[in-house]
Amino acid sequence: MNQRVFVALLTVGVFLAGFAARVWTEPRQSVPPAPATLAQEYARGVPSSAAGKKAERQLDREKLVAEIQKLRPQIEAYSAQVQEIDGEFDREFAQILTAPQREKFFGNQKKWSERDAKRTAKRELLSDEDIQREQDRSMTWIYWKVTVTPRLEMLTKEYSLDATQQHATRALLAMRRNKFMALFDATPHPSIRLSRLAPLIERVLAPAK
Repeated sequence: MNQRVFVALLTVGVFLAGFAARVWTEPRQSVPPAPATLAQEYARGVPSSAAGKKAERQLDREKLVAEIQKLRPQIEAYSAQVQEIDGEFDREFAQILTAPQREKFFGNQKKWSERDAKRTAKRELLSDEDIQREQDRSMTWIYWKVTVTPRLEMLTKEYSLDATQQHATRALLAMRRNKFMALFDATPHPSIRLSRLAPLIERVLAPAK
């Protein structure tokens, strides 16, 4: 992945992360349905070829599964390196925390681990929207892996870091960013895009009867 492509992907990731943050933080408001007359007028104005194009855009699940299987070695290697970089940061970050801060940090890690385990353990078939969401999240994660200040602000707020801890954490985040930049630059885009979906591959296709 060359630098120009990576910058473009990161820009998209920043936009999606900001949009997701807005969705999560703003109160949910119900959107009134479009007037029936408007919907009818729109339906009459849509050419039949548009319906055909929409059908063509439907998700090809068998092709997606085949792509994941083909790229599985690269996906697993990429995911293992992500976990290694994150694990190294977590261990060094824990060392600069006080005992109460460290207890809260480990508690959060346990909670996130249990959440991920529940996500992987589910067996119902993923919807097209679920599949697209998992691929999008794989890309938006890049933003959180390579930015320093937003992550530092979040950690400072979550664990009430003092000035000395903030300085040390910023240095750790900068080192982590450099490692992730090297990893992203060396990893083909499809392997990154499918990294969150690969563990859920059994939920992409319905089992054969």
